[in-house]
Amino acid sequence: MTPNLRATRLILSCVCAVLTLALPGQVAAQSGSRPKVTLQCVSFGIGPMLECLIDLQRRDGTALETAQVTLGALMPSMPMAHTIRPTKAESTGKPGQFIGRLELEMLGVWSVSVDISGPVRDKWSQNLLVHDCDDKARCAATPATRADDTPMGRHRGAQPGHRH
Repeated sequence: MTPNLRATRLILSCVCAVLTLALPGQVAAQSGSRPKVTLQCVSFGIGPMLECLIDLQRRDGTALETAQVTLGALMPSMPMAHTIRPTKAESTGKPGQFIGRLELEMLGVWSVSVDISGPVRDKWSQNLLVHDCDDKARCAATPATRADDTPMGRHRGAQPGHRH
């Protein structure tokens, strides 16, 4: 074995050993720093509009105050046809609480994404069923179930018609 090949193998062995020792700690540190996200949305108006209240907390329970938050949405059953342009959520004045609005294209199941930047960087999403509000000014967008996104689920009483 030539000296150059021996040196290259030694260097690669050292790099592998360092990565093996360093990566598990870094992965644990990164996963432990993910914020806790609470999302509550209501729909209203024609379109419909979706107004979302986002609460962000660190894992220790303290508010994540200095974050920048962006909301986006796409319809999982038709992501290329129904993707909503992201919009910036604003602080409500309460620590760690933000509010934002999205103008959706129709009723149904929407995957609402919360993109967080600032002291931490994370992206979080939740599938919500956006209902017709039945003459109410506002109604809650509820967490979607697998049945909500099936052909039978789309034709239940919760989603009359196909409004754009």
